Amino acid sequence: MKPAARILLVLAICLSMAVGAQVRAQDPLPPRLQIGINLLPAIIAANNGLSKFGDDDSLPIYFVYLEDNHVAELLKRSISRIDKIKNRPLDARAISLQELLASDIVSMSTIFIAEKMDTRLDELIEYSQTHRALLFSPFKGDVDMGVASGFYVTDRVRPLVNLESLKQSKIQLKAFFLRIAVKHE
Repeated sequence: MKPAARILLVLAICLSMAVGAQVRAQDPLPPRLQIGINLLPAIIAANNGLSKFGDDDSLPIYFVYLEDNHVAELLKRSISRIDKIKNRPLDARAISLQELLASDIVSMSTIFIAEKMDTRLDELIEYSQTHRALLFSPFKGDVDMGVASGFYVTDRVRPLVNLESLKQSKIQLKAFFLRIAVKHE
């Protein structure tokens, strides 16, 4: 192969890799994740426990994944478009479940499950309750398993809360929010 042809081949490969990376970076979120990220600010704002954060403190939001951080990073970028919730800036982070469980994070407001946890869900539920963090999942069935909040889809989307998990986490949601939410008891 001639040197000019090699250069063109290498250039073509590099260009296709760059285009592929851009396409992946712009991937749309799956519908349940998109609904979840759109509903998340309202759920966070309904948390009466935000008063534990000072007026100048940011609200730490953790997007937890098992192995692939791609969706967690997309969610993080999506929520970062919102400047503030309840006049507090957001501090969004993508973190693996392993890193989260190994850490001793003192201050957290919300944990968003970015990837289906299946067998590890109980560990995350216990961690969120111990750290008094609002645990949110966009995945069907997780609230039934003990996750504090999610959503319910029928002819419209409504918040879904697990009252026992909220109680275990010592999280109190505003009354108006609880009135419109579907409750799992």
